[in-house]
Amino acid sequence: MAQRGSVPSLVAGAATLLGSLLLQRVAVSFALRPDRRTGAAVVLLLLKLTGLLLLAYVGFETAWIAPMSFAVGATTLPVAIVLDACYGQWSSRRPGAIS
Repeated sequence: MAQRGSVPSLVAGAATLLGSLLLQRVAVSFALRPDRRTGAAVVLLLLKLTGLLLLAYVGFETAWIAPMSFAVGATTLPVAIVLDACYGQWSSRRPGAIS
């Protein structure tokens, strides 16, 4: 049974969101290529959907995943992306900033 503040659930949340974003990125790149590999894109998006539905089933039907820890883990990636987009260029222009 997962406890509140569970590190495995936190890591699972981050890994799930990362995997979801990577599958989506690859699927979109397949769909936008000049040779239009739309079949591969649809398969990747269906794989992503299946994985998320399977994860939801496991989360609701078992006690293997601590929901709040999973949510915190899933939130870390979008927060990091927004922070990098907002402050990444700013911090690299500061004098004495590490490149």
